[in-house]
Amino acid sequence: MRKDRILLRSGYSASIIIALTIYVLGFGAEGAVSAFLVGLLISRLTIYLYFERISAYRAFREFRSGSLKHECIACGASCHLKVNLGKDDAERILSYAESKGMHTTVIEKRGNNLWLKRVSGGACVFLTYEGKKPRCSIYSIRPVACRLYPLIPSGRSFKIDPLCPGLSKVKGHTFKEHLLTQEVGPYVRRILGKV
Repeated sequence: MRKDRILLRSGYSASIIIALTIYVLGFGAEGAVSAFLVGLLISRLTIYLYFERISAYRAFREFRSGSLKHECIACGASCHLKVNLGKDDAERILSYAESKGMHTTVIEKRGNNLWLKRVSGGACVFLTYEGKKPRCSIYSIRPVACRLYPLIPSGRSFKIDPLCPGLSKVKGHTFKEHLLTQEVGPYVRRILGKV
C-alpha cells in the first residue's frame, strides 16, 4: 500500500481515538463528533499538501534538473490514475476497441473531458495481469497521460507522483531521456514552453 494511504488511514484512526477520548472526558457527543471531523480535515489536508503539492513539485524540479531519474519497473501504479484523453488518444483507443470486438465502455465523457474508464479498485479498463504482474493491453497505443508517467500535468506545469517506485537518484532515465523515449517531448514543450 502507498505511503500516502497508510498515513491517511493512520490519521483517520487518530481522529477516532481523539474523538473517543473527548467523549470519555465528558465533552459529549457533539464535542467528540467535532473533534473527529477536525481530525479528519487536518489529516486529509496535511497528506494532500505534502504528497500532492510539496513533494510532487519538488520531485519534478529534481527530475528536470537531473538529480532524480526514472526507470519504469512495470508496477502498474500509473494504471490506477485517472487518465484524461486527448482527441487523438480517444480515436486511437476507440478504433482499437472496435477492431477487437469490445462491447464494453472503454471511454467515459464528463463535461468536455474524455477519460479512460476505470473499473473496480480504480484500475484502468485495459489493465490485465500475467500471473501477478500488471500489464497494459493497449501498451503500444497507450495515451499521452500514460506515457508521461511519473509526470502528471498540473495546469501550466507538471508534478511527479512522488511515490512512484521507479524514481531513483542513481539509475534510470533523465527528464530529457524520458521525454524522448516516451515520445512526449512536443506535448511537454506545449505545456512548459522551451524544454
